[in-house]
Amino acid sequence: MDRAIVFDLDGVIIESHSSWERLHEYFGADEVKRKENMRRYFSKEIDYGQWIREDVSLWRVKESLPHRASIEDALKNYVFIEGAEDCIRTLKDNDFELFIVSAGIDLLANMVGEKVGIKNIWANGFQYDDMGYLTGGDVWRVDLLRKDIVIDQIRNNFGLRKEDIVSIGDSKYDIPMFQASGLSLAFDPKDEEVIKEADFVICERNLLRILEYIDL
Repeated sequence: MDRAIVFDLDGVIIESHSSWERLHEYFGADEVKRKENMRRYFSKEIDYGQWIREDVSLWRVKESLPHRASIEDALKNYVFIEGAEDCIRTLKDNDFELFIVSAGIDLLANMVGEKVGIKNIWANGFQYDDMGYLTGGDVWRVDLLRKDIVIDQIRNNFGLRKEDIVSIGDSKYDIPMFQASGLSLAFDPKDEEVIKEADFVICERNLLRILEYIDL
C-alpha cells in the first residue's frame, strides 16, 4: 500500500524550470561560464558540490557575493502548479508522509514546504557568513543525477519499503528516483527518457491528476 509521496519541486509543485536558472538570471551570471560549469559536471570533471560553488561564484557584484535576503527575494515569487495545493491537502488528509526531493535551492523548497505543510525536504543550499552573505561554500544534499541516494535515506529514516513510495517527477534526472520507488509518475514530462521509465505518464498540468494513481 502507498504510504509516502516524494515530489520533485520545479515543474511538479511549482511553475519553474529551474530555481538555479532563476538565480542566474537575477544576478546576471555569465552564460558562457555557466555552460562550461555544466559541461564539466556532466563530463565528471567536477562533482555536484563543486558545480554549486562554481555557479555561486558567478553571482559576484564588485567582488562581493549576495546576501541571503537577495536570494530569497529572487525566489519568492513562485507560482503553484494548478491543483498542487488541493492535491497536497488531500494527501495529508489521508495520512501520507510527504517529501520534496530537489536538486534546486533549499530556500525555495522550504518556502513552498511551509506554505503547503511539507516538512520533509531535501534540497541544496549555501553557506553564509555571520552577516548573512554567501561565503561561496555549498551545502550539497541532492546530486542531480543520483536522487536514488536520497530515496534510500528516506526509506531508512522512515522505515519504508520500496513499494511504499510513490515518486513524481518530470525529467530524466528523476529516473534514479523512479527506479528506487514502488510507483513512478511522470508529470507533464520534459523528455522522452522519463516517459519511458515511468509507470504512468500524466500530460495534463494539474497535479490533482496524480490522485487517480494513488491508493487513498
